[in-house]
Amino acid sequence: MPSMAFLPAHAASAVKSGQRVLMIEMTPALCSMQPTRARMRQCLEGYSMTVSGLDLGYGSRCGRGSEPRLTPLQLKVVNRIMPDTTVRSQAWQHYGACSPLSASNYFRQIVNYSSQLKLPDELTTGNTYTVSKSRFINQMTRLNEGMPASSIDLICQAGSRRQSILTDIHICYQGDSFGSCSNASNSCDRNFIISGGK
Repeated sequence: MPSMAFLPAHAASAVKSGQRVLMIEMTPALCSMQPTRARMRQCLEGYSMTVSGLDLGYGSRCGRGSEPRLTPLQLKVVNRIMPDTTVRSQAWQHYGACSPLSASNYFRQIVNYSSQLKLPDELTTGNTYTVSKSRFINQMTRLNEGMPASSIDLICQAGSRRQSILTDIHICYQGDSFGSCSNASNSCDRNFIISGGK
């Protein structure tokens, strides 16, 4: 089963003990449903999923206009899961700048959580699948030791034929462990589509 990224798995150090939410975007679905994204790097290069941010629970939109400063080596690592500069800047401005973390430490947390997360094969093959929500959640909890079903928030949008298409997966943590999502939207139908692109 694939991991989100092929990076060393280090334990993410706790900043505060509140809820954290790792936000993963299903790139093919969003690239086809939102034409304004067509020129984004992850759309052009055919990524199956990317990280859009990590909410550490400190509030949002603290860093208007600030840009995250990362070393070239760290940028290379972060690029594997967050290839678009705009997405990285928005994540930092919305969530990272609100926390006491430096940009380097904020993005290190994202890489750490992402590298430890195991995901079902259907998310990375490039094919389109219709999946059962309960089966998908069972796969996630089986792949990730200690993950309860309440740690997973699946977000779908209606496609052109009114079918439920997976666009985002939010994984909730309490400190370094999986935790229950306190503001889950769970907007996917009982069966939903994982879009593999064109």
